[in-house]
Amino acid sequence: MPTIDVTEVITAPVEKVWALINDVESYPRFMEHVRSLKVLEHGADYRISDWEIDCKGFIMRWTEREELFPDRWRTEYRNIDGDLEVFEGSWQLEVLDADTTRASLTVRFEIGVPMLCDMLNPVAERAIRANSQKMLASLASEAARRLAPLPSNP
Repeated sequence: MPTIDVTEVITAPVEKVWALINDVESYPRFMEHVRSLKVLEHGADYRISDWEIDCKGFIMRWTEREELFPDRWRTEYRNIDGDLEVFEGSWQLEVLDADTTRASLTVRFEIGVPMLCDMLNPVAERAIRANSQKMLASLASEAARRLAPLPSNP
């Protein structure tokens, strides 16, 4: 099963990055490839959400369940319905210092058509890697925007 690991250093305290990562319904506003995202159910330690993204020219849709571990700055997710047989992974935050956080995103996927995996996995891997990198870069930009000081009036 292909696995993708991407990381980004974000200039923001871990608490702010955690809050931003968990504000999933805001993703379409600052992640251009996220077409829609809707939380269907939310509990103290889990969330179920519907996703639709533009993945290098094709639309990918799925519903995922996320297990939330705020004490470890971690979210684990897996699709429960959607275009791929398997789509799972995790978000992990690591404190580098008081104002700097490393965000890591891991994605594992399986297309689910054994005869086509050898041909489609490399294409899907490139597209999912590019989208994962865009997600992290968008989070870093949004964190910087949200933490920027407000302009003062003269």
